Amino acid sequence: MSSPEPASYARAVYDSLRAALKADGREDLLAHVLDELVQLARGNAPTSADVTSAVELSAAQRAKIESELRGHYGATLDISYTVDPGILGGLLVRVGDKVLDTSVRQRLNAVQRNMMTG
Repeated sequence: MSSPEPASYARAVYDSLRAALKADGREDLLAHVLDELVQLARGNAPTSADVTSAVELSAAQRAKIESELRGHYGATLDISYTVDPGILGGLLVRVGDKVLDTSVRQRLNAVQRNMMTG
């Protein structure tokens, strides 16, 4: 018979995580964060990231991005940068199979889709 300890630890971690996210007003991220934790536990953490911007980023901007990404995904994350004026502004960040698109192009496309369907 297995020990109940892992289950009680898991429950405590879950409750703490949920409380922390709720305190930050980000409880909507709970399922995503849990998925990321499972990936980390399985050793499936991404090893590289690509950051695309419309213009060349300053050293300070790169340092902030690197700090955020490495803090989230691990210190060994290899980060490359690409300039694509076509995104118009904002960033397009790819880490493993995840994509964060805050580009102006994406926002304009969303507005266009809303106008066509609304």
